[in-house]
Amino acid sequence: MKLTELITNDNGRLSTTAFIQFFGALLMAGILTYCVYLDRSYTPELFMTFAIFCAGGAATKGFANAIGNKGDKQ
Repeated sequence: MKLTELITNDNGRLSTTAFIQFFGALLMAGILTYCVYLDRSYTPELFMTFAIFCAGGAATKGFANAIGNKGDKQ
């Protein structure tokens, strides 16, 4: 798998949603790692926010695709 496959559509065009999700997750992972390094007290809350961001982004994208495909079949 190429890195570009993570942020592009099946036709090779840049996907704004995937770009934001991918680099947002990288940024949040960096912030989380930095907070663990600094031994901050709010690290568990940041980890939960990170998990919700990653799972929620994929879930909402999947839900939107399912609804969109349902409308195409009718």
